[in-house]
Amino acid sequence: MAERTQTFLDSLNRCLATPHFLEQFYAVFMASSDEVREKFRDVDPVRQARVLADTLYALAVVAQGQEGSPAWGDFPRLAEKHSRRELDIRPELYDLWLECLIGTVGRCDPHYSADIEAAWRETLAIGITYLRSRH
Repeated sequence: MAERTQTFLDSLNRCLATPHFLEQFYAVFMASSDEVREKFRDVDPVRQARVLADTLYALAVVAQGQEGSPAWGDFPRLAEKHSRRELDIRPELYDLWLECLIGTVGRCDPHYSADIEAAWRETLAIGITYLRSRH
């Protein structure tokens, strides 16, 4: 798992060094669904981009630890925020989010490959599975 996580982190760092990576992702994500546009209607895009960058790094840490370990520290709060009791992010929207993100990575990471795509999917799957299970 450590090698895959490092591959993910290396790619994430290249993407974040690409001008407007997160803005490109959000443009694609917003265009993907009326429901997504509605969920983000009142969200500050600059703040949301910072939150996403922090969350992606946190997911890399989570991918390396067992559930309940210190690496998971903030995930129960994050899961509650995304649950039906608060933002009501339906589990199916995570698939759309992931596909939009992977597509953007493919356009922004100059070293993108099948191995890098697999590293993103594997690293993010752990956190996504957790969030879905607490909807």
